[in-house]
Amino acid sequence: MLFVCENNKVAMGTTVKRSSQNPDFFARGDRIPGFRVDGNDFLAVREGFKWAKKFALENGPLVIECDTYRYHGHSMSDPGDTYRTREEV
Repeated sequence: MLFVCENNKVAMGTTVKRSSQNPDFFARGDRIPGFRVDGNDFLAVREGFKWAKKFALENGPLVIECDTYRYHGHSMSDPGDTYRTREEV
């Protein structure tokens, strides 16, 4: 089994660093190993999942954190500019 977390670094209205004690989601599986892949790089995701499938079939469950970026706010009530710098927006 593969557990996948798409981490865009932003919770609803605040950054993950401000809302989470441990922002390394791939390491939160306790006894389940995990790793992080660049979720914006298609080839890195493809290769990461190839490796993950092989690992999981031979060793058991695995957590994959796809590190990505959210370019817009979460919804109409979250324009995405309250937790980002002006330069980032």
